[in-house]
Amino acid sequence: MMGRWEIRRTDLQEQGKMDSSYRNTGPSGRRQSTRLHPLHVLFPLILVCYISCSDLGHSPDEIDWRIGSPEDVQLDGSVLTDLTSRIRSGSYGEIHSLLVVRHDKIVWEEYFRGSDRDALHPLYSVTKSFASTLLGIAVDQGKIGSLRQTVLSLFPEYTDLRNVDAYKRAMTLEDVLTMRSGIQWDEFSTPYGDPRNPTSQLSASSDWMRFILDQPMSDPPGTRFRYNSGCTMLLSGIIRNSTHLQAEEFAREHLFAPLNIFEYQWERGAQGVSNTGWGLRLRPRDMAKLGRLFLHKGKRGGKQIVSNAWIENSTSSHVTLSGSFGYGFQWWMLPLEGFTSHAPRQDDIKIAWGWGDQFIFVIPLLDMVVVSTAGNYSGPLQDQAITFVRDYVVRSVQDVR
Repeated sequence: MMGRWEIRRTDLQEQGKMDSSYRNTGPSGRRQSTRLHPLHVLFPLILVCYISCSDLGHSPDEIDWRIGSPEDVQLDGSVLTDLTSRIRSGSYGEIHSLLVVRHDKIVWEEYFRGSDRDALHPLYSVTKSFASTLLGIAVDQGKIGSLRQTVLSLFPEYTDLRNVDAYKRAMTLEDVLTMRSGIQWDEFSTPYGDPRNPTSQLSASSDWMRFILDQPMSDPPGTRFRYNSGCTMLLSGIIRNSTHLQAEEFAREHLFAPLNIFEYQWERGAQGVSNTGWGLRLRPRDMAKLGRLFLHKGKRGGKQIVSNAWIENSTSSHVTLSGSFGYGFQWWMLPLEGFTSHAPRQDDIKIAWGWGDQFIFVIPLLDMVVVSTAGNYSGPLQDQAITFVRDYVVRSVQDVR
């Protein structure tokens, strides 16, 4: 029944998607200099919005999202009702939210197990897809010249790095984005929280960028996929060096504000570096806004937030993995199956994927975004949204055959 969507956990562990490295966030030793940015961050803008929205009798959130029913967008509501009942019964573990957006309308929105619409939820590695988007914006602005630029050239302040060899000198920004940096890194052989684990060592270090750049190389860059949270953390330093803003600050101005995302938490680490690997918390509705941005080829409200060229490149498969999975620039991909009118392609479904079942699914063929958050951090019920999006949400579509 799983077909080509079957998740082979042992294969993905080797390739790097067993994302439980973030189980020990916070008290285990990861720095928690987290900052909350509520609505007063951009108060003048919000004040104008509140005044205009109050005249209409709506909140800004209601103005930002249109609300509809499944039948409005040719979805079978009974299928989604069945899915919701299964989620409530615990069939998919500890699911916290489910949002279905089609044709720019929220047509299904359910919260479970004490969660609610306004709760900030940890995204874990979904943060990586936001970080990639920020990098794309910086590229569009000319702050970064080329993805073929070498990583070491983007960190000129480090003149005394360890283990510098021909491989490290050749490592490019594109290699980092596609998790093919060649850096020797193994997040899975020792328990998370164990001092031998590189994520623990990274968290405890006084300079996150130096720690990653000091690591020895194991492979020629661009030749082997190895899931490496350190790679994504390098994006934070690259954004800082290129824009002279921390990634969080750059996001606030160039991504969050244009998308009307005003409340979030973003963990900071050593030297105030934004944790671009796993440190973001958002509301599910605001997670869906990133999906909607990608669905609309980088545009929001008539404004190009990130170029369509970046959207296409970052959500195209650059690496082919087992179980039909592909990987782009910090995005996962899967084919869309079950429609006789469509020949499945590896990059049909774009997925931002975080440990514990945090997901954003972008499905352009169906003009659909699906968001799910959860607390499936251990046990057999993990990555459940991949199963129920296929078995229920995609199956609910009535106008594509």
